[in-house]
Amino acid sequence: MIESYTQKVIFIDENFLNELKQNSLSDYESFESPVFDTKIIKLPSTAEEANELMRHMHPSEIKVGSILVKPGYTDQFIPIDSVADDCAVSKYQRWVELCIALGAKKVSISNIEDVSLELDNKMHTSVSLAGTGVVAEGQAGLALDRTQKTNDVRKYIMQFNAEATGGAPDLAQAERILNQYNLQKDGMFRSIVEMRKVQNNQLKKHEFSLDLSKDVKRILDSSIKAKAKLMSKIYAGQAEFDKANETLEKQRTALKISVVVEF
Repeated sequence: MIESYTQKVIFIDENFLNELKQNSLSDYESFESPVFDTKIIKLPSTAEEANELMRHMHPSEIKVGSILVKPGYTDQFIPIDSVADDCAVSKYQRWVELCIALGAKKVSISNIEDVSLELDNKMHTSVSLAGTGVVAEGQAGLALDRTQKTNDVRKYIMQFNAEATGGAPDLAQAERILNQYNLQKDGMFRSIVEMRKVQNNQLKKHEFSLDLSKDVKRILDSSIKAKAKLMSKIYAGQAEFDKANETLEKQRTALKISVVVEF
């Protein structure tokens, strides 16, 4: 039911399809038009189908009108309204795991920035370890509407550092991490593995940024927005759907995490 390449899951019911088709045949055909990375699942499901779904997501998220996504740095699907923060946490955790496998002594964050998902805008806000730890306001007119949850996520990421004894890279373990989370073609992850393979000029320190904007834009793309727009005609007012739709309409930023790795 859930293929390895599936990144988005939409839950609907028979009533939705019937009503959509009755209201507009073109809308119905547009919604049913296949998208490679998106799976539309009609509830209720059989017991066998439910068991398979629960391998990929929490049972409480399997609801009519829900839109779930798999960010790419985890094997679990999460509600789309938490994608920006969960994607950042998962990606950084995978990065720390990879660095430790490669023999890092220390992995730490120097800065977190909120960057716009729109090409013509600059970053909104920044949190730096050198500062007070309080989120600073960015450019006028670009103030970020923060919830307590997003503040808590940023604080958590800032504190999620690691220290180890260091040593020679375990390349087999590093490859296992890349394969498990499908990161073989991610340039940043692949690059540090290749650098640690060099024997005659060993890597001692690496500073870079993990920019989540491309990851978030890849998930909040035009195809999922178009399907959500059609869903709004039937599911508007339903809590699970309204949260998902609000994210698709109003998500304007993603995180950019500046990281220092010492070997």
